Amino acid sequence: MAPALSSHPDISIQSLFFGLVEKATYNPTGSRLTGHIYEYSPFNGERLHQMLDGKIEQIEKVVTQGSSPVAVPVGNIRAEVCRSDDHQFVAIQLLHFADFEYKPLCEMKYFKGHDAELVNRLFER
Repeated sequence: MAPALSSHPDISIQSLFFGLVEKATYNPTGSRLTGHIYEYSPFNGERLHQMLDGKIEQIEKVVTQGSSPVAVPVGNIRAEVCRSDDHQFVAIQLLHFADFEYKPLCEMKYFKGHDAELVNRLFER
């Protein structure tokens, strides 16, 4: 996820403490980016995949109904999420566990502004 995120035009990565620490920033708002990992059962992982591939109105409907996919402690679908602290930017990579490794399930998805705020709410449980 890091190489794709570092090449995004709205993201800057700064090395600190002699290169031991890196700080990623969403440039339009100056907000810091943090990474999170969520795992899902096959059913909820596929729901999340369909939502992210669909229209933002579908995500808004799911969020307002409170029926977001529920993460589990150990699942075979992983969502690697990098989001700005102000919730104005989200990058998501879905991975599927197969053959003893995680493989990309789809292309990395990027959301900004109001769309990012909605997508962030999928992971607030």
